[in-house]
Amino acid sequence: MYRNTDLSELWEIAKSANFVIIGASLIFGLIGNIIRGLRWELFVNSLGYHPPRTSLVYATLGNYAVNFVLPRAGDLWRVGVVSKYDKIPLSKTFETFIIDKAVDIVAGLSIIFISIVLYAEFFISYINDHPQFSESISNLFSSAWVYIGLAAILIVIVLMFTVFKRTAFMLKLISFLKTVKYDLKIISGMKEKKRIIIYTILLWLCFYLYFYICFFAFDFTKDLGPLAGLIVFAMTNIGISVPVQGGIGPWHFVVITSLVILGVAENQALAFAGAVFAIQSIWQILYGLYGVLAMPFVKRRN
Repeated sequence: MYRNTDLSELWEIAKSANFVIIGASLIFGLIGNIIRGLRWELFVNSLGYHPPRTSLVYATLGNYAVNFVLPRAGDLWRVGVVSKYDKIPLSKTFETFIIDKAVDIVAGLSIIFISIVLYAEFFISYINDHPQFSESISNLFSSAWVYIGLAAILIVIVLMFTVFKRTAFMLKLISFLKTVKYDLKIISGMKEKKRIIIYTILLWLCFYLYFYICFFAFDFTKDLGPLAGLIVFAMTNIGISVPVQGGIGPWHFVVITSLVILGVAENQALAFAGAVFAIQSIWQILYGLYGVLAMPFVKRRN
């Protein structure tokens, strides 16, 4: 996306931004992830474990710094570090993490759905301008290897739970699945469901403001409006779902192409994406490193 562009021209555009506004937006990214840690605490507490609140918040913050090292490695680090320092079985932290992640997936999909309902013309234009998306999906479902792979997975699962169900590995797996089923019943019956909904709404509102406020830092995006901000924000959720370090590349692609469809010049869209992503990434790495380094020093009960 950037290799055939005049980087000096992009730098001049980026320098014209109001960095005070971008700096003000950063606080919402931090607040959003702190709320995410508080929501995770509700799931962990529901299983009878009560680690220090700061431990879960620091682990959530550190998650994002580690993700810049290896794709999705931060998720595993978050689960493992809480299990290690707070003496919680790894299976328990993993279960609560999966549920916490599932809530965010539902919320992210809801934002995309709302965006489509409010501005269907944008998504129609996006698909028309980028036919490779529909072609990729069509090629995926028309490939025989996909169905062969699914059939092979199904056969392996059937064999595991029939022919090999008495093996040591399968006995442990079945025991683990029973425990997960039991824990999910406990979590589904927790009393703090309203707080989970409130936390989820607040953290996604923070992430939206974290992105949308940056529109006001540039002359060519400040008048696009909150709906346009919601549209591009929804597209970023698709971009960061791609398993690469910090969303580098896919995030830029969806932001740039979305802004172009909304009427922003391509060089301006390139400058916006480059500047905002760089500043936000540095911010995430800084507070993430703080979370990583602070974990061993959290005051914990014996």
